[in-house]
Amino acid sequence: MIRLPFSVRYLFRIYCIGILFFTFFRLVFLFKNIDAVAQIPVATMLEALYMGFRFDTVISGYLLALPFVLLSVLDYVHFLRQGVLLTAHIFLSVVYSIAFFACATDIPFFLAYNNRLNITILNWTDSPKFMVKMVATQWSYLVYFLLFLVVAIIFIILLTRIYKKFAAELKSELHKTKLSLLPISILIGGILFIGIRGRVEQKSPIMIGTAYFSKYDFANQSGLNPVFTFIHSWLESLKEENKHLHLMDDKEAIKLAQNDLYVPLGSKYNSPLAHMVYGNMPTEKHNVIIVLMESMSAGFMRHGNNTLGLTPVLDKLADNGYYFSNFYSAGIHTFNGIFSTLYGYPALLARHTMQGTIIPHYTGLPYVMQQNGYETLYFTTHDDQFDNVGGFVTANHINRVVSTSDYPANAVVSALGVPDHYMFDYAIPIFDNYQTQHKPFFAAMMTGSNHAPYASPADLPFSPKHVEVREGNVEYADWAIGHFLSEASKHAWYNNTIFVFVADHGALEPNGADGFDDMPYSLNHIPFIIYSPLLKDAPKLFTQPGGQIDVFPTICGLLHFSYINNTMGLDLLLQHRPYMYFSADDKIAVADTTHFYTWHTDGRETIYAFNNRQQDILQAQRGKADSMKQYAFTMLQATEWLLQNGKTGPVK
Repeated sequence: MIRLPFSVRYLFRIYCIGILFFTFFRLVFLFKNIDAVAQIPVATMLEALYMGFRFDTVISGYLLALPFVLLSVLDYVHFLRQGVLLTAHIFLSVVYSIAFFACATDIPFFLAYNNRLNITILNWTDSPKFMVKMVATQWSYLVYFLLFLVVAIIFIILLTRIYKKFAAELKSELHKTKLSLLPISILIGGILFIGIRGRVEQKSPIMIGTAYFSKYDFANQSGLNPVFTFIHSWLESLKEENKHLHLMDDKEAIKLAQNDLYVPLGSKYNSPLAHMVYGNMPTEKHNVIIVLMESMSAGFMRHGNNTLGLTPVLDKLADNGYYFSNFYSAGIHTFNGIFSTLYGYPALLARHTMQGTIIPHYTGLPYVMQQNGYETLYFTTHDDQFDNVGGFVTANHINRVVSTSDYPANAVVSALGVPDHYMFDYAIPIFDNYQTQHKPFFAAMMTGSNHAPYASPADLPFSPKHVEVREGNVEYADWAIGHFLSEASKHAWYNNTIFVFVADHGALEPNGADGFDDMPYSLNHIPFIIYSPLLKDAPKLFTQPGGQIDVFPTICGLLHFSYINNTMGLDLLLQHRPYMYFSADDKIAVADTTHFYTWHTDGRETIYAFNNRQQDILQAQRGKADSMKQYAFTMLQATEWLLQNGKTGPVK
């Protein structure tokens, strides 16, 4: 009987154990998404598991490639020593542990963003203290970390047993591989190469798109390995074409954007999209408070067809103010929402627009408010340095930032700082002070309680109707807004204030019920409510498409300001856009009142009708899809040009 080469026998055992552990993590992933699994045919899920085996084999091949070459070469020249085998053992213990850590991290990441692990998780690595605190105070995160530790320990124990067995063999002459077995090693090496490539087809190796074999998005994503998706997204980010957007020609994008944004012909500013907007009435120096609501999907509201009664306050505000029913967040992360709402520029796929060694200058609401004599403030429940928010807004026309460094230590209840109602209560005396000084003020207030780690405040005249954590925290967040307005109404500045309620982004609905392919609608569909005792013509319902980038010109229009608009936003009270576009890391979506289009960075496209979310109608609606795609590409490419050419700040 032919005895296989030493390196083949050693590494094949490690491969088998590694596949078992990758499969274990995939089964945990499926268990945590059991509601989605239940809606997919068994045969499809079995094919997804097979696809997962293929992707797991690809990653295993990468991990085993270097030890295979090293051990095989040294074996055939009879120079394989125990120290070399020990080095391979340590190397494999480390790299497999890192891979398992990615698998454990991927599960809560997917539950939050409906995407497998990717490079966007690194957006927060410059805030390690905040990250550690958030993980340490959120039990569900700790569970996955503990799961990783248990798996890594068991794996290393098994790996050590294999190492000891083969180290003992090294002491005898049995391990020496005969040169006649070289063809077997070459054959195994070829199989390993095919395993790394993932496919035998010549044109292309295995890609993310390979996993998209069915009409069920969850089944497709289930087949991916999170190590693969993370490495793929990282490598994509290193490509030159991904460092700057290259969706279309810059000049064409600017020309089309000028038309779509109503830029008058002959505008002479040093930014091609800058144009003067003239107020048609005397300027109103009303206070403006924007409440950026953490993870508040429009789907939580009665106005979003929710029947659970989670948001009685927001629904009442919508009933009595201006409500925009077809409104979207620019991205799916908090930094997207803050950036786009305040400064009027869209999210650029997965790019973190508020980080960087050099902070770009923008105009937007803080700048125009300052120009009109307003005090500008930014409130957050937690550390303002997270996401570089404090530094960014301070560099861009915010006079004062209020964060955990301002609150009493005993008021901080979690990594997300103080409860929402505490931040609101803390702000009221500050607003009173500006009222006393007869200074108008603009304040952006970023809530945090509707986000893990959830920490329900004690000793409140409020208790949620729902015992589920998520529903209960939505109820609390809604109650805190009502509490704020009730307390504010007792102060002189209330009747001279415009209150704006908009989410930073939405939240996933259970069971993927809101999905269009792999672009969950509820992650971007958010409320936009303008409420004030000053609105004499309220209530009003606006159904045209709009987004966070439109908050700036819409509020300026409401105040009758004359100002230079050098953003991508429109005044939704006076102007109309045919579509609204937005991003979800590696995807761009476009919506109007009837259709929802999605473009993926790998080139895949879909378009669905709102009244049929199950059938992709791309072929039948090719013309409309192309129109929606061009609109989004135009706006994003024009934004990229302005940013790269330093044209986003004040203009001359």
